[in-house]
Amino acid sequence: MSSSDAYAIASSPNKRTRTTAVYALILINLAVFLADKVFRAPFVMHYLYLFHRRWSWWQPLTTCFCHSDRNHLSSNLFLLLLFGRSVEDDLGSGGLILSYVFCGVLASLASLILMPRHTVSIGASGAVFGLFAVSTLTKLSWREIFDWRKLVELAVLGEFVFRQLTSELSTAARGGRYGINHTAHLSGALAGVLLVFGMRMIVASSERSEKLNRNKQNYG
Repeated sequence: MSSSDAYAIASSPNKRTRTTAVYALILINLAVFLADKVFRAPFVMHYLYLFHRRWSWWQPLTTCFCHSDRNHLSSNLFLLLLFGRSVEDDLGSGGLILSYVFCGVLASLASLILMPRHTVSIGASGAVFGLFAVSTLTKLSWREIFDWRKLVELAVLGEFVFRQLTSELSTAARGGRYGINHTAHLSGALAGVLLVFGMRMIVASSERSEKLNRNKQNYG
């Protein structure tokens, strides 16, 4: 199967697999929150939070499943459900998990580099902001420019993402709000942009290689 065939299958509404990964991510976030805030399991804070002063290699990922309170959890899970389903519809379960992990980890690493050493980072916000970017950019495709449903979806999600990012930039430029990691939000969105364009470059390179191979076979 060529890469163009794979792209067509992944993009076809009739070929989409059942959405499951987004619910698995939501359940993991819920389980960690219950263990941390309801059952008061000390290992969550000690081993899963990202302590900038002394951190372990797994914490840039595990912190993406930790939350400070119900409002923090609720807002992130709502956006994860909305944009996670959109990403999973377009890229499949593997694409959603890759996007969540890649954007979340890069957001955590950016926080480690740019935030003070006394900071403790928790939350799925960096990963969710990455999903904002991935969800919107994957819909910007000339292959589906005449699919009116895609255009409506792009307009609605794109307007929301634009307002969120401009608000983050404006707030961060004014010094930010206490308790909100604007660095993670913005770097997560940037990671999403890099991921989408990186994947498109890989697909384009693969398609060019396949085309060259077919031409060689035809003229060989």
